[in-house]
Formats: sequence, C-alpha cells, structure tokens
Amino acid sequence: MNLRKKLKRLLPPALVDEWRRASAGAIRFSGDYPNWQAARNVATGYDADEILRRVVEATRQVVAGKAAFERDSVVFAEPSYVYPVLAALMRTAALNQGHLRVIDFGGSLGTTYRQHRPFLQGLASIRWSVVEQAKFVEAGAREFSTAELGFVSSLDDVPRREQPGIAILSSVLQYLEHPLQILSDLARTGATSLLIDRTPMSALNRDRLCLQTVPGRIYSASYPCWLFSKARLMAQLARDWNLLGEFDCEEGQFLTRDRLRFRFRGLIGERRT
Repeated sequence: MNLRKKLKRLLPPALVDEWRRASAGAIRFSGDYPNWQAARNVATGYDADEILRRVVEATRQVVAGKAAFERDSVVFAEPSYVYPVLAALMRTAALNQGHLRVIDFGGSLGTTYRQHRPFLQGLASIRWSVVEQAKFVEAGAREFSTAELGFVSSLDDVPRREQPGIAILSSVLQYLEHPLQILSDLARTGATSLLIDRTPMSALNRDRLCLQTVPGRIYSASYPCWLFSKARLMAQLARDWNLLGEFDCEEGQFLTRDRLRFRFRGLIGERRT
C-alpha cells in the first residue's frame, strides 16, 4: 500500500478533504453552470490529439508487458482489481454459460478490459466492444483490436451477433452533455446488466454542472462535468433496472471549491423484466 492510501485510511475524512483541496496538482471542481454551453464557454478544453497520443503510448506499454494496466494515460506497475466490477462481469458470464458479452461505452482503448482480463481466465468466451470517439476507434482498430476486443463508434455499430450481457459506463457518464439519453439508449441494446463505475454523486436534489480542472501531471485540461444527484440518478435508472448493489470507488470523496461534498460511486443493475 502506498503512502497516499495509508494517509487516507489514517486521517479523518474532513482532513482528507482539506488535503485534497490544498494539494498542488489536485483535480478541482468548481462552478455551478446553468447549461452545458455555459460551462463549455469557460472551459479551456483539451488537446484531444495529445491525450490520444498519451493513451496509445500507455496502452502499448501494457500490451508489451511493461505495465499492468493504464488509466487516463497513467500506467500502473502492479495489478489492481476493482472487485465489484469483477463481480458484475463474472455474474453476467455465469448467467450466460460462461460467455461474457460487454458494451463498454467510453472505454478508451480497453482500459477496463485490460485491467481485469487476467482475472477472467477460464470463461468460455469474451466479446468486449468499446464504443468511443472516432480517433480512438481508429487507433484501437489499428493497433489493439483482437478476437476478444473490438472498437466501434456508436451503439448501432456493435455487432448484432454479440448480444450484450452487460453495459459498462466507467468514468464517462459525467462527461456527456446528455447522460440520461445515453442511459436510455443502453437500455435498448438488450443488455441484461448495467455497471456504472467511478461516477460523482451528491446528496443534492438536483444535478450540478461543474468545471473539472485536470492537473498537468495527467494532461492540462478543463471541461464540463456533471455531479449527479444520487436520488435523481437512482430514480432514472429504476425505470429500466433493478439495483443489485452499490459501492465506493477509489477516487473517494471530494469537495467543490464552494464546499459541496460529493463522492465517486458505483452501481450494479439488472434489467427489469
């Protein structure tokens, strides 16, 4: 366990919050914008080509066996499994005679797939479809596509022969202009399970639109980010899914610049019948 994780366990939550707010280079959340365009107007944006380049380089290291996995273009030397994610994947496979079919919406170049693939040995088969932006799909198809892992630009392009068992949204829902529309679209894919991971939720009775600022040690950028009302999100999900479980994520708890407290959470759902 590294020093950062040890301190998080030892310090009271209030002190952890203050340390995060004061830390140089920490991810910051600020503002309360009335709509997406208003947040976009004050965002610096990001160099999409530079981000893609860094993600490609990091993924190459993982594929070459020089790193265990990558996330947000950062490479990690040691394996790290998110066990609620694995539980959702293995449950889905168990309900389909060991065959795992995944729609990974916004899955980069296969981040979640590669992080957890070593734990999925022994399944009858895996078909993992990443739905991403066109440049990521091009890079994925060119260098990283395999018999198990494929890349498509829209939900409509997911191979029809691969009836999805589980739809994954990992650290993506908050960055979509119309997140509820994507949830509705995923419900129509035929997926029997839903996994939402690394998603910010608060106790407010409304969704709040912030500006997220990413430090240069990852890549310099600021862009709109939803902090979801947990109650509203759960009500939306309940239209199509039964909640099987929820869990805290490694990102933990944050405060916005004006001290709204929120937490990154994960949810596992099963399609209503």
